[in-house]
Formats: sequence, structure tokens, C-alpha cells
Amino acid sequence: VGRGSYIYGRSVHNIRIERLWVDVTRGFGAKWKELFRLLETHHTLNIDNERHLWLLHFLFLERINSDIEDWIGSWNHHTISSQTQAYRTPSVMYQQGMIQHGHRGLFPEPELDSNSNGDDSYAGYGVDWEGLESHQLNDHHREHNPPSSADESLTAFDADVPEEMSHIEVPEAHSHLSEGGSQALNQHLQQIPCFLNKDQASLIYIWNAACGFIRSLR
Repeated sequence: VGRGSYIYGRSVHNIRIERLWVDVTRGFGAKWKELFRLLETHHTLNIDNERHLWLLHFLFLERINSDIEDWIGSWNHHTISSQTQAYRTPSVMYQQGMIQHGHRGLFPEPELDSNSNGDDSYAGYGVDWEGLESHQLNDHHREHNPPSSADESLTAFDADVPEEMSHIEVPEAHSHLSEGGSQALNQHLQQIPCFLNKDQASLIYIWNAACGFIRSLR
């Protein structure tokens, strides 16, 4: 299933979120996607098996949440350079924006200049023209949002309405083990020397160890 980001509406204004998606994929999402692909291809993971889905949640959900919190903290303090923001971090830009403009909601009311022509004055507001020409951003968008035959000649940011909106149902994972079985599994895993490791090989080992332990309970 592709990520299918929402490049929707006035699409040239969505380039900044596509830049963020590139960072999210490279810094966080790609490694977990690759891990789950390896588990499915080589280590018996069956994505249609409710028990396997529960085990994925049991083993990795807390790790994923911790990993993304670490990534967010790192990203918020990395420097960004653009035509309007020279080598400042997202955290600093947010703080300076609060100082300059005060507390604002997600959708602040626009303050129209009395000499402006209304909405026409904002046609180019927020457009990242440099990003519009970025091969990296366009390639990343096309990888996760394959164009239709009618859109093949367009850039990643030309289409107004996507053919398919992303919607992923995440079913609640129910444990098939008794409370005592879950506790025994957790105790068994914590005895594994690499249990706290974050590398791919260790995570695969933990998955296999958990599957083996559960089979031994039957």
C-alpha cells in the first residue's frame, strides 16, 4: 500500500509538506517499512494473520512511537535554509513567529490590505518556487503517488484532485494469549541480550524469538 500523501487543492502550496514527507521517509519510515517487508518475505510474518498483527503491536509499537519522538526532536532542531529563512531551525522559526505574531490557531483569519485586490493578492503566498523544480521532491512524490495515464506529463504538484484518497484502517489488536502468557513472553524477551537494541538484525531476532516462544506454549 502506497503512502499516498495528500497533494490536494492549490498544489503548488503543498511542496513544503512534500519536503517534510521526504525527511520523514528517509529519517524514520523507510527503515520500519523495510523491516516489515523482510519479516513478511523471510520470517513467516503473515499480514492477514490477526495473531501476527497483535505480535507486531506487542513487539514494535512502543519502539516505533519512541523512534518517531526521537526523530521529531532531531528534526525540530536541524537547520533549514531557504530564500526567506536562512539557517534557522523549525523550533526557532516557531518561537520567533510566536513573538512576532502572537498566539495563532491553525487557520488564522487573513488580514487584507486595503489596497489589495482580495484573494488575488494571495495567489503566490507560501509558494516554494525553488521546491517546485526539485527533482528530488518530484521523484519522491511520484514513487508514492503513481500518476494516471492522463497525468503522466504533469509534475507532482500540478494535479488538483487525487484519484484516490489515502485511508488506512488500523484494526484493534487483541491478544490471543492469556495474561499469564503475555507476561511470560515479555519476561522471555527481556532476557535476550539484544532486546534493547534498535538495529534491524536485532529486531528480526526478537521477532523470531517471540514466534518461537509462542509456539512452545501450544
